[in-house]
Amino acid sequence: MTSSRIGEEVRRLASKALSKGYQLAESSIKILLRRENPDELLEKLLAWLKNSRPGVVLVESSVVEEFLKSLDEVEVKEEPVPRTATFKVKSMSYSDVWIEGSTEEFRLYFNVRYQRLREVFEKRGISVYSPSELINQRLKEAYVVGVVSEVRAIRNNYQLLIEDPKGIWRIIVPKGNRALEERVESLLPDMVVAVRVRLRASLLVAQDILLPDIPPILHRKPSGPDVNICIVSDIHVGSSRFNEELFNDFLDWLSSDEEDASKTAFVVINGDLIDGVYIYPGQESELSLPSLNKQFEKAAELLGKIPERVTVIYVPGNHEPVRKALPQPPIQPRYREILDSKREIVYLGNPALLSFDDVDFLIFHGQTLDDVIQAGSRFSYSTIHTDAASLLEFMIKSRHLAPTYGGVTPLLPLKDDPLMISEVPDVFATGHIHIATHSVYRGMQLINTGTWQEQTRFQASLGLEPTVGTAALINLRSMRIDIKHFG
Repeated sequence: MTSSRIGEEVRRLASKALSKGYQLAESSIKILLRRENPDELLEKLLAWLKNSRPGVVLVESSVVEEFLKSLDEVEVKEEPVPRTATFKVKSMSYSDVWIEGSTEEFRLYFNVRYQRLREVFEKRGISVYSPSELINQRLKEAYVVGVVSEVRAIRNNYQLLIEDPKGIWRIIVPKGNRALEERVESLLPDMVVAVRVRLRASLLVAQDILLPDIPPILHRKPSGPDVNICIVSDIHVGSSRFNEELFNDFLDWLSSDEEDASKTAFVVINGDLIDGVYIYPGQESELSLPSLNKQFEKAAELLGKIPERVTVIYVPGNHEPVRKALPQPPIQPRYREILDSKREIVYLGNPALLSFDDVDFLIFHGQTLDDVIQAGSRFSYSTIHTDAASLLEFMIKSRHLAPTYGGVTPLLPLKDDPLMISEVPDVFATGHIHIATHSVYRGMQLINTGTWQEQTRFQASLGLEPTVGTAALINLRSMRIDIKHFG
């Protein structure tokens, strides 16, 4: 722009400002001319002066610089939130783990479980002792930690047996304190607990019982990408009770322009994609597809409808053709080939710890929920539709995905105990029990994603009413959870 042209522009903008009652210094106008759309910028400047600088008539360059700074800050705030996210896998695949089946392996496994959960109590600032130390040092009162061996109700109290590396110890839990009674009644074999005891003569008398539990999770400020993670489970392709119509409604929604659907960048399948074969007696009479290959071919056809912009992650459950003992490896390559023929899929083991833009998700199909239900009196299948959230909370308080050992779910006695909840996730998602639920415990989001299979004969015999046609949506920016119902 020539000097004469600049002069014309300065005079024109000065006249425009003067018509509104403002006198702009020449240096102020030249600052505006160095920016794009100076006329539009002048309009914004005059509006800003009216609101934030009433009484100002002469507009020096310093005032214009202040205005531009405030404008830049607003523009930064109004930048679009990212709509993409990255993820990383923080857990093992469990493909190469093996055991010999020796008693020494089980001894070491329980010792590791005891030691690592004892450390959880110590990190909470609790000074813990072995009962032998308490007795030998004649301490009047202290916390002891042990593995629950037995809980037995007797006349006026409960007898709690706990075990640690130095022996088996009997603790008397007096009746009369209902809160304490409820705590001891909820204990299951093999749980690691801390008991505040008082030494009376040669007896250890319980004053309180603590579970390892988690610390409160600090509230997150909205900072992540505006992206949804969608979790589904228990689809059971191949079952005559699989509701394909509802699942197709879900797939159609994923491909739609609906806002939450367009924000969905990941779909996590948390086990039981297929119904499998020979999973339970008489299953063949409830199958619409009698072979694993046909079930995976149908599953591939369905998953192939998910938009390519969506990453699909697949964690196995108890109906998949993989090792039944936990932790489980991903499904075998021959079945991956069938699924991969329609779209790319990420295959992980069960449980899986994932991080989506630094938001940690613990994905666990949930087979051991059966063991918790069957080992105690607190939960039952007939009331699980109202107690599902409490069941997940109980597992988190126990800090272990298999609080009790030796139920219906086989476990591998591995030295590092990968079923212990060492890292506290932001989101804990399970399936298996076919009940959709969502709750928050100490800042952690707890989710069970329901099912796509109508009630089976076995579930009817238990009084279990499944939640059919549900998916969980988690937004990484707001951490808002939505259980979407289809059909």
